[in-house]
Amino acid sequence: MKQLENIDLAQAKDILKHLRSYADMSKKLGLRGQALFMKNFTNSQSFTVEFFPALGEESAWSTAQDIFKKSFSLSPKREEITFIENASIKGGMKVYVNDDMVDLTYKKVENLMQK
Repeated sequence: MKQLENIDLAQAKDILKHLRSYADMSKKLGLRGQALFMKNFTNSQSFTVEFFPALGEESAWSTAQDIFKKSFSLSPKREEITFIENASIKGGMKVYVNDDMVDLTYKKVENLMQK
């Protein structure tokens, strides 16, 4: 990292902006805020697929590939995705990219039908 004497005004403002963002996220969200800041700072993304256990990880993977491509215009590798079995979603699956989600659970369809 550069010495402080060698930093110009634009770089100092950029560093200050990042420090303010980190402090704000850390204060409001705690450890989750710190993790989100690091993801934003490094431009990395997190991919998560929650699925009903009877669906199986292989089925969840094949369906998730289509969802990532159609909904998020992304094609993550299988190693980059965290698969989580979740019996409480009562069928179907949820696909997350960072904090964005596509809900394909039966509970969502049931709620929509009741309206």
